[in-house]
Amino acid sequence: MKDDKSVSTGARPRGPRSMRLRAKRGTRSRGERGSCALLLGALFMAACSGNGTESQLPEAVEVGVVLSSTDLSLTIFEVETPGQTRTVGLGPAGSPVTMAVRGNLAAVPLGVVPAVAVVDLKEGLLVRTVGLPLGSGATGAAFLNDSIVLVGNPSLNSVTPVNVITGTTGSDIVVGRFPQAVVVEGGRAFVLNAELEFEFFAPDGPSTVSVIDIASLQVTSTVTLSGENAAAGSVGADGRLYIVASGSFGSANGSLSVVDLAGLTEMANHPGFGEFPGSLALGPSVSGLVGTFAFVGAFSYGVVVWDTSLDVFTRGPADALAPGGIPHTSGVGFDAAGRLYTLTHDCQNPSTANRHDSMFEVDLTIPVGICPIAIAITSLETEG
Repeated sequence: MKDDKSVSTGARPRGPRSMRLRAKRGTRSRGERGSCALLLGALFMAACSGNGTESQLPEAVEVGVVLSSTDLSLTIFEVETPGQTRTVGLGPAGSPVTMAVRGNLAAVPLGVVPAVAVVDLKEGLLVRTVGLPLGSGATGAAFLNDSIVLVGNPSLNSVTPVNVITGTTGSDIVVGRFPQAVVVEGGRAFVLNAELEFEFFAPDGPSTVSVIDIASLQVTSTVTLSGENAAAGSVGADGRLYIVASGSFGSANGSLSVVDLAGLTEMANHPGFGEFPGSLALGPSVSGLVGTFAFVGAFSYGVVVWDTSLDVFTRGPADALAPGGIPHTSGVGFDAAGRLYTLTHDCQNPSTANRHDSMFEVDLTIPVGICPIAIAITSLETEG
C-alpha cells in the first residue's frame, strides 16, 4: 500500500485546542524581522533579540491518551499538567479495547463495528472513520509509518493496512487465528495471534506470531510460542520481543514469552503470571536496580514486575502493586520521565488513570471515562 503524504493538511477539520499546545509567537518590528530573515531558511529558527520576546523552536508536548471502552472515548491529558483533560468521542457504537498512537494521531479499532476511528490528538477531533471488512472484529493496531496503520481482524484471521491520511485501505493480509495485537520494530510488523477457537473464544493451542515485512506487506515467517492467548507485546532495549499471554479464564496460567528477533525463535517462556494478565509496559530501573523491567497488568491482581535480565519477579502476583489500594488494573504505561501510569478498571462509572511516584505509590489521579482499557504516551508537535 502506498504511503501517501501529499494530502494537504488544510483539508483536515479544525477545532479548539488546548492553549498549552500552542507555542507562543513573539512580536517584532519590521527591522527585527529583516535581521532574522537569513535564519528562517535554516533547519531550525534561532532566537532574535527584540522587545523581550523570542521566536520559539517547534516543541513537543508530551501527552497521555486513555481509551475508555464503554463510553467510546479518548481522554487526552498533558503529562506536565495532567489536571487539564480533553475528551474525544469515537462514534455512536463499538467495543474498542486497543489503540495505536504516533505523533499527533491515534487509531482506534472499534471491535464489533468493523472500522477504525482516526483521531487528531492535537486538535482533539475525530478526523474520520475508516471501514474494515465486514465481520472484522477490529482489535489490535500499530503504525507502520506516519500514515499507515496495520489493524487486526481477529474474526477473519487477517490484518488490514489503513491509510489514516486518505482514509483508504489496502489488501487484507492473512495471518494466524485471532490476531489481537501488533508490534512494529526494525522494518517488520509482528502480529500476535491468540489462536482462539470461535465458539467460546478459548485457546485452541499455543499462540503464534506472524512476521510481516513492511516494505512488501508479505508474511515472511511464523513463530510458535509456548503461552496461550497472546495479548500484548513490546520490544525491549535488548532487541527482544516480550509477549504477555493471558492464558485461559480460571486457569491462572498467564505467562511471558521472550522472542529473539534475529533468529525468530522463542528464547524462553516464563510461567507464574497468574490469572489473565493482559497489558505490558517495559519500564526503567526499580528501586535503584539497573536493567529493564516488564510491568504486567492484570484485572485479577494489579501489576507485577519482572526483571528481564535476571528472569525473576521483583513483585509477583502475591505481592503485586495495587494502584491506590485496588488490586487490579486494565492498562500500564510510562512517560518519558520514567513515571508509571496505571488504569483503574471500572465499567460502571467514570474512572481514573493513576500516576505513580518512584516508590510506585499513586501520587496523582486523572479523571477518565467509563471502563478505561488502554493507555499510551505520545508527543504532540506544537507550532513554532
